Amino acid sequence: MELQGYSQLEKFAEGGMAVLYRGIQTSLNRLVAIKVLKAAVSETPEARQMFEAESQIVARLDHPHIIRVIDKGLTDEDMPYFAMDFVEGDTLKEALKGGVLNSRRKLRIIIQIAKALSYAHKNGVIHRDIKPGNILIDGENNARVVDFGIARIFSEDTELSQASEEGLTVGTLSYMAPEQHLGAVHASEASDIYSLGVIMYLMFTQKMFKPGYPPPSHFNKNLPAAIDKITMKCLADERTDRPTAEALISLLLKSVKGAHLKQEQKQDAKAAFQDPKEKFRLLDIIKETDYSTVSLYENREDNSLMVLKKRINDFSGYSESELLSRLKHPNIINIRGVTRNDRIFIIVMEYLSGGSLQGRMAKPLTPENFTRIAKQICDAMCFAHNNRIYHGNLRPQNILFDENNQVKVMDFGFALHYGLSEEKSWYQADGEPPSQAADVFSAGVIFYQLLTGNLPEWDKNILVIHDYWHEMPKHLQKLIKHMLERTPEHRAQTFDDVKEELNHTPAPPKPTQAPKRLQPKPKQAPPKKSRTLIVLIAILLVTINIALYTWMFGEKGFSAETWKKVPYLPELVETHIPKLIEQAKGYISQYFPEPPTVAKEIPITPTNPTPTKQLTSDSIKSQSSTLAPAVKAPPTSTNNESWKKTRVFKDQADDDEESVF
Repeated sequence: MELQGYSQLEKFAEGGMAVLYRGIQTSLNRLVAIKVLKAAVSETPEARQMFEAESQIVARLDHPHIIRVIDKGLTDEDMPYFAMDFVEGDTLKEALKGGVLNSRRKLRIIIQIAKALSYAHKNGVIHRDIKPGNILIDGENNARVVDFGIARIFSEDTELSQASEEGLTVGTLSYMAPEQHLGAVHASEASDIYSLGVIMYLMFTQKMFKPGYPPPSHFNKNLPAAIDKITMKCLADERTDRPTAEALISLLLKSVKGAHLKQEQKQDAKAAFQDPKEKFRLLDIIKETDYSTVSLYENREDNSLMVLKKRINDFSGYSESELLSRLKHPNIINIRGVTRNDRIFIIVMEYLSGGSLQGRMAKPLTPENFTRIAKQICDAMCFAHNNRIYHGNLRPQNILFDENNQVKVMDFGFALHYGLSEEKSWYQADGEPPSQAADVFSAGVIFYQLLTGNLPEWDKNILVIHDYWHEMPKHLQKLIKHMLERTPEHRAQTFDDVKEELNHTPAPPKPTQAPKRLQPKPKQAPPKKSRTLIVLIAILLVTINIALYTWMFGEKGFSAETWKKVPYLPELVETHIPKLIEQAKGYISQYFPEPPTVAKEIPITPTNPTPTKQLTSDSIKSQSSTLAPAVKAPPTSTNNESWKKTRVFKDQADDDEESVF
């Protein structure tokens, strides 16, 4: 096989999903392990998706007991691969078969696996396939967890959707928790704890656990009762009955009482911490470097825990620690005491089980979680600055959490040592002495990293803006940019200023609406047509017709019998015409407070005409003269439009089709 950027590739292992190669990364001339997806399963969507997700997930994790991913890509055959640190050693599966592990080494491996899981779980990552074959034992007998290829981030941006996981069973059958048999979507952090419990049962009894089996002490009479109880607690059927990874670490450390530590580690700790009355018991070595050692102790009297940090030939931070031992703040670690001699400086602190901020930065925080943490950091720094204490080296490693997720800042005044000198520039402004403004700059780098998942970059002292920057809320963009000014005078000067910006509540976004010029004009209702006007016109036409009939017959004269023979005329004159006139008067009086002046109406007299009396032409003319002036005709001048306007009433129907009269 050939792969660009790598040489001397040699196949050395093969699993169900992938083939492992050993090779040299030519750019750095270092030995690496390369995992390549098998061609046989490369067309399976679930398997390919899992493999591609592994490199993205593991690349976020940085822990001494998790294999680190250093590169990823595609082969010439379009097969996905990723390169990781090569660990020389055997798997736990091979070590158990060889029978080379004593009780101390077994306990050490179990605690290290629990620490790796605790770190992963705090960053939202579940392994889901913890088994001996996925645990490597290096040359120093340290455990390293591998194969996060079927891990899943249990958040909104999960790599494998729940829909694709419903019918998918992921893991190794013998090590799977009961809920995992229902489908991969049901896996949780507690599932990893169950799998670790199966490994513990196997390590202590040489038997594979099955539901209904007795505790491991049934097969191993020398097993301490505390370890026996912890193992069965991890194997509980109900996930809520299993301990968390962090709780499991505490249970194990208190139970083994330092039995997992190497003899030379115990001797070094005893030489550094003089305890003639043996009031304290060494439980664990948390961190060990060439410059310092961090150890965990238990008070034999009350079983409380404390941390002892030993600094060799470095007394930076002594005066700050001595002052803070007399001062207390809820967001600064509680220092119980300090001491020193010509070569060693020792500080005793409270034990915090929540880990460091560095252990929670595998993915960006939400603005809400960020703001909660940032405000507590600001509170701690304000208190220290008010007491003339500068930190000088603020970074995620020295920001811790207690069991209630409360922030605790430590290591004020400490000078850290680095393997690479350029790493100093990550959280410190070049050439600046310790000051309030320098601490603000360090906090700005941390804030940027918490929100984006990346370290900031500068080009000629100007902050480089990447795409992920714009995903940050606007007021936080402004704040962090102000904190990261390279020139101290242009930077936010105090953490009080930073807190004021953090407490700023941005105004809710205004509802989106089109500009006024783009908004459609409201449609105007069509002008209403007057129903009353139609009634008046009808009355006018009827009156004109009556007058016309009267004139026609009046010229010749006719008898009462002839009057009655005209079709509908008597009924129209005697009944309908008066009613129409009364309706017209009602309409006019209703809509006009001051109705126009009209001629006085003369009632129609011939309600009971005498059949023998002849109607003269004068009487007919008198009747017609009393009917015609009842309603004025519209003027015929240019004022016609204004006349129409006076006939539009408020209760008028919208259109002619709805008008009835």
